[in-house]
Amino acid sequence: MIKTLLLASAFLGATLPAFGQATINPNNAIALTPDQIQWKKGEANDTAWPIGDPQKPGACLELIKWHPGHFSHPHYHNHARYAVVIDGTWWVSTSTTYDPDHNTVPYAKGSVLTDLVKGTHYDGAKPETGDGTVAIFMDCPLDAVSTEVK
Repeated sequence: MIKTLLLASAFLGATLPAFGQATINPNNAIALTPDQIQWKKGEANDTAWPIGDPQKPGACLELIKWHPGHFSHPHYHNHARYAVVIDGTWWVSTSTTYDPDHNTVPYAKGSVLTDLVKGTHYDGAKPETGDGTVAIFMDCPLDAVSTEVK
């Protein structure tokens, strides 16, 4: 019994350093940690495109952090967009009338929304709830067509 425990201890001791040295094979998966994502800072929002290029055809992932008091204006996209709120509260409207104070609905962390093809919407963050960070998966190129009624 003691020999078995000693052999098991020796085996585990020899293999533990290997677990700490594990890596992801870049031929099988591409991985980014949060510190490797390059954010473009802006007054209204910060954005990052960790997957794809918004100017080229193909799958894309946009990360957008809306700053309090800032919203897009009513618009639609020619591709469906699939969004997950990853932090804070994201305020969304499907109205063609821009009125963030009265026409927006709050979506908390963990909420999932789909912007349908040519579905009018606008979105952002309110001062009373702080930043709202959203991950949006879509087909690019990214486009936006204004639908605002003034």
